[in-house]
Amino acid sequence: MDEHRTTPEQRPAHPTRRFVLTALGLGAAGGLGAACAPNQAQPAGAAADVPAPACVLAPEAIEGPYYIDRDLVRSDIVEDRGGIPVALRLRIVDGAACTALQGAAVDIWHCDARGYYSGHLDLDPNAAPMPDPHVDPTDPSTFLRGTQISDRDGNVQFRTIHPGWYFGRAIHIHVMVHAGGKRVHTGQLYFPEDLNTRIERTPGYADRPLQRVTNETDFLFQQEGGPQSTLAVEPAGQDVGAGHTASITLGVNPAVTPPPATFSPPR
Repeated sequence: MDEHRTTPEQRPAHPTRRFVLTALGLGAAGGLGAACAPNQAQPAGAAADVPAPACVLAPEAIEGPYYIDRDLVRSDIVEDRGGIPVALRLRIVDGAACTALQGAAVDIWHCDARGYYSGHLDLDPNAAPMPDPHVDPTDPSTFLRGTQISDRDGNVQFRTIHPGWYFGRAIHIHVMVHAGGKRVHTGQLYFPEDLNTRIERTPGYADRPLQRVTNETDFLFQQEGGPQSTLAVEPAGQDVGAGHTASITLGVNPAVTPPPATFSPPR
């Protein structure tokens, strides 16, 4: 945990996740969302246009070594990073009751177009990383990290960029969900391969010396529910540089903290 985080009693001008969760008592399963059936159609013009809940639990995935609890409650996480713009829209639902989960704290973090994670600018994304389950941050940078609190319909939205890639991994976004004071989901979200192929040819991504790992050759995509964790994408325009909206519904069990995901290392 970051020893310099602001406490709730200090009421910061820009509230941290801890302040919001403590002050508002958020995290309960929302009875405000309408019950849904599998493959139920989304009403026209519905908030965030996220696919309707599928009433199943989202696949658990490893947290990865670069999670940092920065308590950054914000929807715009881009800061100074260049890249193809992405409107990331997530809906959090109770996977058993098929109701929206209001008040869940949703964290996301991912690398920039060059493969760097904030807090870890000393690590070369083109080189094989050390096999550590967690790496402590070495700098105060915070780009491409943030938290949002789900609304009565279970929705959160982030303004970000399409991630780049680093050694050994396909393009992905990390996500973690807390509800009722506990972690209820840790996952990784992926983009369709045809989109990744188009984006790797664009400025800011195209001149990387490292060959990109595809979804099909990423061992974690294959072992930890990658196909079920692939975002639905809608382009913002004909030019891929205009960006896109990426969305998915994540089913969680708000009563349970799942055990850490496991995997078999590639041979």
